[in-house]
Amino acid sequence: MQILTDLTHIHAEPSVLIVGYFDGVHRGHRHLIAQAGASGRRQGLRVVLLTFYPHPNVVLHGAEPFYLSTREEKLALLAQLDLDIIIIQHFTPGLARTRAAQYVAWLVERAGMREMWVGPDFALGYRREGDIPFLRRAGAERGFTVQVVDHLELEGGPISSSRIRQALRAGDVALAARCLGRPYCIQGPVVIGAQRGHTIGFPTANVAVPPERAVPANGVYAAWARLSDQRYPAVINIGTRPTFDNGPRTIEAHLLDFERDIYGQRLGLDFVARLRDERRFSSVDELVAQIQRDADRARQLLRR
Repeated sequence: MQILTDLTHIHAEPSVLIVGYFDGVHRGHRHLIAQAGASGRRQGLRVVLLTFYPHPNVVLHGAEPFYLSTREEKLALLAQLDLDIIIIQHFTPGLARTRAAQYVAWLVERAGMREMWVGPDFALGYRREGDIPFLRRAGAERGFTVQVVDHLELEGGPISSSRIRQALRAGDVALAARCLGRPYCIQGPVVIGAQRGHTIGFPTANVAVPPERAVPANGVYAAWARLSDQRYPAVINIGTRPTFDNGPRTIEAHLLDFERDIYGQRLGLDFVARLRDERRFSSVDELVAQIQRDADRARQLLRR
């Protein structure tokens, strides 16, 4: 597989072209990519995926926290799929002003597009003027077809990045995982925090994640913590520590039965289930008793 950083770097060759943002690379994305890839293999065409970073909503509207995956995480997930080339195009205000007809011409002339595969709400070009009817008219003129793959449905609704973000805002990490086809993950370096966990017998690793990442709602979660090639059961607290100080929002992971110093190392957190809301306790002893109950319940859930 080849990874390119600009559409101008690709050699024109007959291709099936898959276009979209693919934040999180969820089950619906993989369904679309699999169908497009199968079509390309049947015809002996190159299978190319064109995606973007930053997300247009972030560039044009400043939406945050937003991302289900970083640029590197998205590339790693896409690299597992049956693709010949991934183009991750830098999205800029200038690109947003490009007219749809011009962008279609680039895709045909530079990427050799013979088939375009997209989702049902796809549009490209200035003010999203290049919608599905526009693209089909352009295809009839320029010799490519447009294949639209409907959203996968799950529990009465479509699988989409927006739905996953909504689930995370509600703390429903289980629904997010069902849409993704894997637990929702955030990762970052372990940084020094207030270190109160050590004083009460439950040391925590404070994980610093980019501010633009979508983080589950404040609360307590059962999760798997990934360190290098190992994973450990964990209880995660996201919030402001109301029993102590109502400080800035933090992500604190207590790895069960784990005592190593991991400051500065990169820790991944795979969220499995929400245990409870974050709340203020009347005493530290009451908090410690609740954390022990959280740890016991997390062990039971993760053992399944």
